[in-house]
Amino acid sequence: MQNYLEKDEVLCTSKLDYAGMLRLSGLFDLFMDLAAEHAECIGVGYHDMLSHRAFWLAVRTRVRIYKNPGYMDRVRVRTWPGQPGNVKCDRFYRLTKDGEVLAEGRTEWAAQNVDTGRVMKRDDFGYPADLEHLPERVCGEPFTRFKEKPEPAYLHARYTVTSRDIDTGRHMNNVAYVRMLMGTFAVAELEAMDVAEAEISYSAACREGEELRVYRRQDEEGWHLLVQKPDDSVAAQMVLRLR
Repeated sequence: MQNYLEKDEVLCTSKLDYAGMLRLSGLFDLFMDLAAEHAECIGVGYHDMLSHRAFWLAVRTRVRIYKNPGYMDRVRVRTWPGQPGNVKCDRFYRLTKDGEVLAEGRTEWAAQNVDTGRVMKRDDFGYPADLEHLPERVCGEPFTRFKEKPEPAYLHARYTVTSRDIDTGRHMNNVAYVRMLMGTFAVAELEAMDVAEAEISYSAACREGEELRVYRRQDEEGWHLLVQKPDDSVAAQMVLRLR
C-alpha cells in the first residue's frame, strides 16, 4: 500500500490570481484534492467512508509559502499521512518546482458520523491498520490556539453561503472559507501583502443560506480573520502571517 502520492500539475487560470500567480485558495485546492485522491488509494476515500457512515472533516490547516509559482508553471505536489491518533489524523503536503520547495502544509483531520454529527474513532471507519507511515513531518509545531473574539469595530463584510460553497458533506467546504476570506481583500490590499504563512481553524459547520459575518483585524503579525454564524457562534478563524 503506497503511503504517499505525488503528481505533476500545470498551473492554469482556475487557480491563479489577478497577477497570474497561484492564489492562496488555489494552493489549498491543490493540497486537498491530492489528499482526497490518496485517501482513495489507501481505502478511506469518499465511498469507503460512506460505507461506515463517515465523512472526512478538516479541523485545522497550516500552509507555509516560500515562493509563489505562476502561470503555466509545472509543479509537483506530494502528500502523505502522519501516524494517526485515536481520533485525529495529520496529513502533510509539499509543493515543489524543479526540486525547489515552494510551499508546505499540514492538515489535522477527523472523521464525522454523517447521521449523528459525532467524531468517530479511527477503528470505526476502516483506517488501514497495516499502513506504514512515513516519519517526515512539515509544519509540525503545535497549531495556534485562537483566542480572537468578534469585535463590532472589526466587522468588515457579510457573506451568504450558496450552493457553490457546499461539499458532499452538505456543509461549507474547508477551502470555501479560504476563498471567502481572501475575497474580502481588495486587489490593492493583496498587492501589498507577502503572505509567509496561513493558518485556519474550523469550529462550527456553515450551511447553505446562512449569512456569515467576517471580522478583520491587522497587527504587526499580519491579518486576523474571524467568521461568525447567525447564532453568534464562531465558525472559523484564520491568520495570515506576513514577511
